[in-house]
Amino acid sequence: MESSSESKGVDKRILVGIVLVLVVVAGVFGYYQLNAAPQMKTETINVEIKSVMQNGEERHIFDPATVFVHKGDHIILIVTNTDELPHGIVIPQLNLNTGRLTKDQQAKLEFDANTAGTYSMLCSVPRCAPDHAQMLGQLIVSE
Repeated sequence: MESSSESKGVDKRILVGIVLVLVVVAGVFGYYQLNAAPQMKTETINVEIKSVMQNGEERHIFDPATVFVHKGDHIILIVTNTDELPHGIVIPQLNLNTGRLTKDQQAKLEFDANTAGTYSMLCSVPRCAPDHAQMLGQLIVSE
């Protein structure tokens, strides 16, 4: 028969072993839980501001006029003004603005698309051209 001191030593080793196993299991569980979080995807979209002829009239447009992105993604809009006149893009609801871009100048707008919805894209240079008020586009953040 074992003495009580030997029995206590065995009990302590078993207890320490159980604690170590629990720590390892908790660590593995935590590692997989952290890595299971959805990773943010980056979407890069080029938008060109240009002049086109429509029905015999010069029009200034955003190309594409509608930009589609996914909620939860990190968005990079590369905006290039190819027109002779200064233009830019402002998305007021997202507090994004390229400012004034001269011919062939480029700006980058970056943001996280956290909220689904439709956002207006407007020219950021007041009175840039006679059709300034018609320079409209949309940024659509889908679920």
